Amino acid sequence: MGKSTHAISGVFVFLLLGIFAVFSTVMVLMSAKAYKGMVDESALHNSVRVASSYIRTMLRGNDESGVLKVEDVDGIRTITMENDWDDIYVTRLYVYEGKLREWFAMAEIPFVPQNGESVCDLDSMNAELTDGILKVVVSKDGTEMEIDYAPRASAEARGEE
Repeated sequence: MGKSTHAISGVFVFLLLGIFAVFSTVMVLMSAKAYKGMVDESALHNSVRVASSYIRTMLRGNDESGVLKVEDVDGIRTITMENDWDDIYVTRLYVYEGKLREWFAMAEIPFVPQNGESVCDLDSMNAELTDGILKVVVSKDGTEMEIDYAPRASAEARGEE
């Protein structure tokens, strides 16, 4: 009777260890899936936030009267800033091949969209300049962010400061 009790308790211990191992594996797999989901979601929101911050920074850095335009160049909607620093330089912000890009060159150099510096992943950017207010909507995988920007240079030109 002593041997069979010992054998049953040994099987019971191995059964408990097996159940523990299965549940541990399931927990690790579920945690890894949840973590991957959070990282993917964070990366998605980061792209939209990075694009928004980058566009705002570029606009603030180029806030001079007459500098800002929204153009369609070769079928691509661009936020265009022209600066006169001894020569005319053009900065264009646009989305091309799934990336927000910046093109900076002298005005006489032809625009080549694939040569722009990649900033971050972005699906689209729509920009409209109406009554001195720039409205930009950026999106990545269905997540959108709207930027409304009123250049100070426009307010100063109207005497509003």
